[in-house]
Amino acid sequence: MNWKRTLTDPSFWILLLANCYLVYKYEQNPDIFSTLVWLYWSQSLLYGLFTFLNILTTKTPASIDETTTAEGLPNGKRSLKDVSAFFFLAHYGFFHLVYFVFLLTMTKLSLFNWPFFKYYLGIFFISLAVNFISHKIQKRTLGDDLGKMMLLPYLRIIPMHLCILIPAFVGITSLTVFLVMKVVADVFMYALTNSYYKRAPLAELTAVNLKSTISPE
Repeated sequence: MNWKRTLTDPSFWILLLANCYLVYKYEQNPDIFSTLVWLYWSQSLLYGLFTFLNILTTKTPASIDETTTAEGLPNGKRSLKDVSAFFFLAHYGFFHLVYFVFLLTMTKLSLFNWPFFKYYLGIFFISLAVNFISHKIQKRTLGDDLGKMMLLPYLRIIPMHLCILIPAFVGITSLTVFLVMKVVADVFMYALTNSYYKRAPLAELTAVNLKSTISPE
């Protein structure tokens, strides 16, 4: 992981400041915690969706044999990336379904702040869309490491695990655990993704656009 490159990336500091603002917002209005929890859960779903699309659209020639037919004849081949993508979708989705049930019992939906939720989730969606496009441009002639692509999103599940399990063992409030781990998870997620794609996504997108403008094909 290249922390030097990450620390000089403006997008990293925007992400960190946005997380710190959410913590500040909670300190000013503790009733917003329920909204923050559901916001993070929804962000994780979006991240999983874009990871699913990323795996489906990656360039990899690998394939595996499907099961044989009833007559014992080969049933063709299925792309490894397709199998990986749908396995990830099912597994990641199951985790979030479980957390959905937990969050229903942990949070007070009567305190849910819909305008605040919409605003931040919309910004996050735009950010993911821009990063997705820039990553596709950067990797347009290269294959991806499916293992790493499937692993990275699970870092977002860790804060939810700790939010539910740790308070019972160490005697601190789940609010404190959740907010701290949310910041840590977002920071490490960005640093790992940045390291995997070698450059800051927005910087790469800008560089490609400039190159195309100067030397059109």
